[in-house]
Amino acid sequence: MQSVNETQDLPSLTLDGEEIVFTPGETVYEVATRAGQAVPTLCYDPRLDAFGSCRLCVVEIAGQPVPVASCTTQAQDGMEVTTASTKVEGLRRTLLELVASENREVAVDALRGVASQELGTLVDQYDAGRGRFAGAQSGSSRTDDPNPFILRDYDLCISCYRCVRVCAEQEGDYAISIANRGFDTQITVEFGGHLQDSACTFCGQCVQTCPTGALADKKALRFAVDGTHTGGS
Repeated sequence: MQSVNETQDLPSLTLDGEEIVFTPGETVYEVATRAGQAVPTLCYDPRLDAFGSCRLCVVEIAGQPVPVASCTTQAQDGMEVTTASTKVEGLRRTLLELVASENREVAVDALRGVASQELGTLVDQYDAGRGRFAGAQSGSSRTDDPNPFILRDYDLCISCYRCVRVCAEQEGDYAISIANRGFDTQITVEFGGHLQDSACTFCGQCVQTCPTGALADKKALRFAVDGTHTGGS
């Protein structure tokens, strides 16, 4: 635990009206999370370097012309940060509507994975409708993949790339990657094949980090089908 003198020597910022000390090198997102402020995100995994792709973690900083992604913004001494202004909350709702409009389904079985409820929870929290931006959809599910462990339901994919990055940066397997761009973006393996023919070790880390259930635990879902589990999302 830090002494009073050590705390006094640390830089501080104002977070929603409260002065918070921080350690140099922390991001605004890390400071806010540590202070108990619930800043939403869909691309963040604490095991990985911040990516800043989903933009849901935007906050307002006094003197900045536009909101910034808190996960990639370094905390600075004297900063004045607002995490949930009307403007910021409106931006988050619009972003969630864009994301949800592309998904076939938002509410999925919790047994798909630990993080599988993240998108659905945020859509409910922000009352984000799915109709305003309805249109073309990306993702092509691989129901033909015969492996017994991981369901590749890419109709639910939002291209957050958490699965690709945890496979590469945490496991060092590089079994899955990204192909194409825009609406043709696809999470895939080498030559578009099956997981069992790739470098995948079926560690399950990709399933555990997926925030939508696009990658799911087949064994858990079989457990549900057997009738032991009757819960939904």
